[in-house]
Amino acid sequence: MNIDEIFKIPAIPSGRNKRKMPATPDVDFLDKYQSNQQQQSQGGDDTADDIKGKRRAVDVDAAPIDDNDFAEADDQFVWNDNDEEGRFFGGGLTDEQSKLLELVDQFDQDDDDNDQNDGITVTAVKRMILKFEKAINKNQELRMRYSDDPTKFMESEADLDEEIKNLLVLTQAPHLYPELVHLNSIPSLMSLLSHENTDITIDAIDLISEWLDEDVTGAGVEEEDDDESEAATKGVKVLMDSLLEHELLELLVQNLDRLDEKEESDRQGIFKILGIMENLLSLDPSLAKRMTLDTRLAPWLLKRIQSKEFDSNRGYASEIISILLQQDHDVRLKFCELEAMDILLRVSSSYKRKDPQEEDEAEMLENFFNAMISLLNEEKAKSLFLDGEGIELMLIMLKERTLARIRAVKVLNYALAGDSEMARANCFRFVDATGLKALFPLFMGKGNKKLKKVHKSFVEAEDEEHILCIILSMMRQFTRDDIQRLRLMQKFTQDDYEKVDRLVEMKQYYEERDIQVRDAIQKEMQQEEDLDDMMEEEFYLRRLDAGLFVLQRVCLILAALCAEDQGIAAKVDLLLGRLGQERASLMPIIEEETAVLADYVRLRKMAMGIPLTAINDKNGKTDDDNGQLDQ
Repeated sequence: MNIDEIFKIPAIPSGRNKRKMPATPDVDFLDKYQSNQQQQSQGGDDTADDIKGKRRAVDVDAAPIDDNDFAEADDQFVWNDNDEEGRFFGGGLTDEQSKLLELVDQFDQDDDDNDQNDGITVTAVKRMILKFEKAINKNQELRMRYSDDPTKFMESEADLDEEIKNLLVLTQAPHLYPELVHLNSIPSLMSLLSHENTDITIDAIDLISEWLDEDVTGAGVEEEDDDESEAATKGVKVLMDSLLEHELLELLVQNLDRLDEKEESDRQGIFKILGIMENLLSLDPSLAKRMTLDTRLAPWLLKRIQSKEFDSNRGYASEIISILLQQDHDVRLKFCELEAMDILLRVSSSYKRKDPQEEDEAEMLENFFNAMISLLNEEKAKSLFLDGEGIELMLIMLKERTLARIRAVKVLNYALAGDSEMARANCFRFVDATGLKALFPLFMGKGNKKLKKVHKSFVEAEDEEHILCIILSMMRQFTRDDIQRLRLMQKFTQDDYEKVDRLVEMKQYYEERDIQVRDAIQKEMQQEEDLDDMMEEEFYLRRLDAGLFVLQRVCLILAALCAEDQGIAAKVDLLLGRLGQERASLMPIIEEETAVLADYVRLRKMAMGIPLTAINDKNGKTDDDNGQLDQ
């Protein structure tokens, strides 16, 4: 049984706007009520709204009950001695009093009917927008007329504040957002973002934030109701397009500079603005370019994250930067022009030897590193990273057991990756800055157990992946004539080839994981009648995620080392022989991925001293290399 249906509870609490009948009606009230009813029937909704605007709503339910109220009511009712049935057997009221109470019942019934019809409908939206527009116009008029006397327009500002908040109810009906556009209410709303009273501006910001909240498209819509969900999504899209057309981004960015974060309400307003930016990017990632290139959002964000103390707005600013940098090449270049790499290095350096104090602060630090990683996709950023001594900073972090140590490995992976001149320069700087000394203890797994205990975000497989990629990047960049290559190779021959032992150990571990996943996939494939290319790709991606990606890099490094050093080759043969394998077992894993095979050919050519320009075969093979390892 549905309790709401029995008591007819409205979806939206209506008590705050209901105009209540006084507890004890008198003849004066009857005259006013009859006058109001006549005007409503003659003048329509506009007149009714004017009358309601002049009389402040009184919520009887919220008022305390006083026994004196009942005493006063009894004094007003005069019992009729001529009543034939007497007050105990008749109505107990005079004809006039009975008529008054009938009107009270009629008034309450009218109000209840309005409440039931005030569900989120097109008519309800029009009514709310009409009151909203009237409140704006009245406030503007009074502000212009009494610009030197705030007391004259203070009440109109309170009314405007109330009407803005009333529009929050539309979040329950996003499919009706297009009505806001059709009623031309968006320009009025945008005007409030420049209102003289920042409290009104913050109200408007809060309203837009709620309208565009990521949960709104599913608000009040059952998951199985695809039609309503689609209508809600379209409604949000129409609203967003109209807001952007009326310069929403520019106005919001202006308020970032206008609001004073020393005030709590202003600080919350800025938080809401950043929330709107995030929601817009979630709805349309391509807006990142417009936000960055056409507004002053990026400079404000970069300035905001340089605050010394952590707060929610600093954390949110770091998140917006991280999101923006993931989207577009031009966005990343713009941030490079604004010296974002240098700023990110400076703010992250505060955590090189200490951990964040709270979870939100840790998330901010993650955003700093993610932003650097996104930037490092650009050659310009690699150059700025090198000039800003980013490699040296990351190496300092590698020596600690902090959250920064975990993320620094990934940053170095991106800084050294690629075939460009800047990637090569970063590889040389890494070795010259004693990077090998910092890296190989991590390669051996030193300190991993303690990191797991302290940081739940630490994933050993991811750490190993980044370390292996760093080693591969250096092997790709250094030629036989480079002293840095010799120093790298010596690391694998030291301490009785313990690094080679580690590689074979990793091969065994990830190979077993890959076999388990392949067996599970094989069972699924037997149950599938039709296996299309998409499913095969999905299965392969599952293998990569389970450890095949790391396994391929391990085999690639082992094969390249064997091609370059006979001592390493003999050690690999010995270790694999104990596992019942041969060196040739490396090749099937390498050949499974074309890019990995091409990498192997390149590395082998470099080990043989052949110039890189000779490696041009599209299939990753040349005449003297048929994908076989020397035995």
